[in-house]
Amino acid sequence: MIRNITSQERIRRIRTGMGGLDEKLGGGIPAGSTVLLISNQEGPVRLFSQQIAYLIGNEGHRIHNFTIVRGPAYIREEMMVYEWDTSEMEQGRQWSFIDAYSPRVQALLQGGQGQPSMGFLGPGMMAPGSRALGSDLFVTLRRDILSQLDEGDVVVIDSLSDLLVNHDTASVRELLEILGSQIHAKNGLVFMPILSDIHDQKTVATISHLSDVVVEFEIESEHLEGKLRFWKMRRSILRPMLLPFSITDRGVVAETFGRVI
Repeated sequence: MIRNITSQERIRRIRTGMGGLDEKLGGGIPAGSTVLLISNQEGPVRLFSQQIAYLIGNEGHRIHNFTIVRGPAYIREEMMVYEWDTSEMEQGRQWSFIDAYSPRVQALLQGGQGQPSMGFLGPGMMAPGSRALGSDLFVTLRRDILSQLDEGDVVVIDSLSDLLVNHDTASVRELLEILGSQIHAKNGLVFMPILSDIHDQKTVATISHLSDVVVEFEIESEHLEGKLRFWKMRRSILRPMLLPFSITDRGVVAETFGRVI
């Protein structure tokens, strides 16, 4: 189990809403952390990202959900399967989608290169609670996320792998360094799923090095059961923590906090 170097009172933490997990982590994830979620399968890590964002949102934190591989409407449908309804949070501006998917698809339909300017978006094309990306992905990320960050905000990137595959690794690293520095300053969190089988070991190691918390999903059976392995935790003694988990109709359920979710 990971133990704190200093007393819990001196380390600011953000509760995940997963009671047993929060207890194991000494009250939650250290505030100001970038959290890398590693898996060789998309399903569990994607589900966990949506679930933990929803729970943290219900804990009172503002969520910025940056969507790359699917549009906001698709993600809302996925989350509603587990009754994670973001509509009230979106109406109250506590949850927002930064939509990088819909404009890219629209540009492709119009014969573009997949990253349209704002001019490609006609009236009514943006879903409620969404913000569209302009032609420069990184400039717009800085504008629509970094400039909007407030104390304790949480950023969810739905696929770090997609950024790494479609953009220069050095540029992605620069973006993560900038995002990490701002999250540290604002005492928030960033969740970044990555599919290990898509990338070489050097790339995964580089991103792990830049991250404050590293969690690996070890899938052990065809029934989507396995272990959550915490390899790295900011402000904690290095003692990897291992938690069994399974995928159920309630989402990701780990043995130590299944009764809470």
